[in-house]
Amino acid sequence: MVKFLLIALALGVSCAHHESLDISPSEVNGDWRTLYIAADKVEKVKINGDLRAYFEHMECNDDCGTLKVKFHVQMNGKCQTHTVVGEKQEDGRYTTDYSGRNYFEVVMKKDGALFFHNVNVDESGQETNVILVAGKGETLSKAQKQELGKLVKEYNIPKENTQHLAPTDTCNQ
Repeated sequence: MVKFLLIALALGVSCAHHESLDISPSEVNGDWRTLYIAADKVEKVKINGDLRAYFEHMECNDDCGTLKVKFHVQMNGKCQTHTVVGEKQEDGRYTTDYSGRNYFEVVMKKDGALFFHNVNVDESGQETNVILVAGKGETLSKAQKQELGKLVKEYNIPKENTQHLAPTDTCNQ
């Protein structure tokens, strides 16, 4: 019985980090850009991948019950702009439809960067875990990159699947 309680406690502590963080309009509203992205199914975030999202702008209402994200993807050399509105659920995650169903949340806020975890369930039912980091600048600090590395590991995404997206955005030049 004691072993069971210790295991339950350990699991509870390890999962506590993955709770959604509250965000406010002052933290979110404005122009953003995708700095880094990682996925367990890397083909989804490679060039021409449907989840390789380049953020442009985000805004939320007073209590951030909805989060509107304007972004673009590059498919076969063409830029396609999309706007989605995520509806906040009771568990703190947002849901929206884009290339299937998406369940996303802010899992970390650090020095002007927002770290998102998204689970995309495509039309065939395949799940893809994505970590996306949006920021105001061109790159992350050393400390932010270390945090990204920890998140990627926690969500069982191979480190080599992490990509620096900012230099590859040719739509907004």
